[in-house]
Amino acid sequence: MDEQEVSVTGDFTTMSKTKMVQALSGIADIFVNDAFACAHRSTPSITGFTHEIPCVAGELMSQEIRKLDSALENPQRPCMVILGGIKVDDSVTVADNMLRKGIADSVWVTGGVANLMVELSGVDIGELNHNFLVNELGNNYHSTVEISKSLLNDFSQQIHLPVDLAANIEDNRVDLFLADLPVEAPLIDLGIQSTMAISAAIKKAGTIILNGPAGVFELPDFSLGTIEILNACTEAEGYTVMGGGHTATLVVKRGLASKMGHVSTGGGASLNYIAGRTLPGIASLEASAKQFAVEIIKPVDNE
Repeated sequence: MDEQEVSVTGDFTTMSKTKMVQALSGIADIFVNDAFACAHRSTPSITGFTHEIPCVAGELMSQEIRKLDSALENPQRPCMVILGGIKVDDSVTVADNMLRKGIADSVWVTGGVANLMVELSGVDIGELNHNFLVNELGNNYHSTVEISKSLLNDFSQQIHLPVDLAANIEDNRVDLFLADLPVEAPLIDLGIQSTMAISAAIKKAGTIILNGPAGVFELPDFSLGTIEILNACTEAEGYTVMGGGHTATLVVKRGLASKMGHVSTGGGASLNYIAGRTLPGIASLEASAKQFAVEIIKPVDNE
């Protein structure tokens, strides 16, 4: 049991002592946790009932675990992971987990993750973009850089960096090849060539795991990378897993959910799950199952 699991397990006892848990556990026979989106948090309503009454997963929680496990434990090959957004430290942890465990055959980086990896590969991305990463990562900057450097060194063939990026220069989209950098303007989308390369790889993959947008998709001129990647996923023959948060929101807004293999309901929860971190909500179910000898995941008749 690692330090994270020890701290998580210790939290269960603390949460069980809250007034809410004590009151409800006295009148309930079983606790059903169906809040996967909150599974990465340890709160009374998520982990407080662990040792008080039998705890099981609801249908949504069960489906999330099954769908994510199907992509992580026995993915169809090749398995590609596309990471973006501004949660750069979390995305780097995902890449580290999936490459070192042999889950991913390739990792394609976009968004803030791409900016960091491109800079660490030796390309000057400009002081403005460098400072953005430093400020965004805060206390996690140095540790994230060290993990990223190790990944680039150990998995240079599996990590795919963009060849071009789109800069916002005076409110205009300007696509720049890496050789054209640095630029003192925000780099906030994949360039056209990089977008085409990812889209082509998606159509050849057996499993596609996507988490985080490729750029600032809220700005129409800088939504190209994100939208084209999602469009490619809808045309893919492989199994597509969409991480929660902004990715899931955009998939639903564009009416693409029915064309994806799985669209997660959890933002931070799904990111932590594919990063290999212990989720308190799931650890709680496992601990309760051992104590009360119950199945933590209910059978699903229609599967």
